[in-house]
Amino acid sequence: MGRLPDARYFRKAAGWATAILLIAGFWAPVRAADDWNGFDVSFSLVPRDQILRGGPPKDGIPALTYPPVRPADRAGDLKADDWVVGVRIGAEARAYPLRILVWHEAVNDTLGGVPILVTYCPLCNSALVFERHVGGQVREFGVSGLLYNSNLLLYDRQPTPSQESLWSQVMMRAVTGPAARAGWKLTLVPAEMLPWGDWKRRYPQTTVLSFQTGHGRNYYQDPYRRYHLFRDQVLFPVWLRRPKPKGVSLKDMVVVVQADSALRAYRFEDVKRQTQRTGSLEDRLGSVRVRLTYIEKGRWVRVESPDEPDRPLPVAYMYWFALASMLPDVEVYAPGSP
Repeated sequence: MGRLPDARYFRKAAGWATAILLIAGFWAPVRAADDWNGFDVSFSLVPRDQILRGGPPKDGIPALTYPPVRPADRAGDLKADDWVVGVRIGAEARAYPLRILVWHEAVNDTLGGVPILVTYCPLCNSALVFERHVGGQVREFGVSGLLYNSNLLLYDRQPTPSQESLWSQVMMRAVTGPAARAGWKLTLVPAEMLPWGDWKRRYPQTTVLSFQTGHGRNYYQDPYRRYHLFRDQVLFPVWLRRPKPKGVSLKDMVVVVQADSALRAYRFEDVKRQTQRTGSLEDRLGSVRVRLTYIEKGRWVRVESPDEPDRPLPVAYMYWFALASMLPDVEVYAPGSP
């Protein structure tokens, strides 16, 4: 099943694209990636003609690597309602503000002794955190400047371009190059996308990324703010692989939960309704009980296992269209299901 925005949308989207690219310091026409920003896509698990240039060149959106951090009590420039991606591994907790991620999209870091990759795609509002140890090596990732289904394509930095591969954030795997040929996939790390105030209350000893990244970006400005207001329009072509239910918008938020090697997606709206009725949404994935709670103040969803409340579950946050176009086989929770 395919869906392409009509001509009226592209006229409106062109204005958004221009604004976003100019704010980011780039200008390039949005078109098919005939040169794919220099990447070798001769082996590809996705249609090559659906890999598009987003505008910036390779590394035009600079990924961060081991950026400076600071304690929570020195983060006075963050507001309580600023969104962050929160990660806790062992005794260490760290927050990655979306104010920073929106400009960089990928952070190579180490937390609790584990090499991790924190990713955020503004176009899909998708936040996923992965282990960087893949295929027998600790990889460092950059931003390719390419998109598949309006979603961030990362690449792994290698000694030569021919050794580099493109990785889909939402598909959680390599889609071109040697890593795709080898079948390498990314492993999710438990994380949350929530307001800074909620994260800081739970983990007062957390560290948080500093705005002193070494890059000239205005972290008080969000170039995608207006984009998120149009609930049924996307900026780049998307090929849906499941039907859109009545009453569901392309930009409805969903959270994908992983437990017992199984994945299940939950619409925020369904979690909200069930929370209003019974206090939370209770479900089971394999042998693991899962509890999802909609937090009205902040409008986010907390995911936990009632049997192991101190053990966070791997999750992925994204817009519905990202799920429908790139994870078509993931089951979506149906209200009223056992």
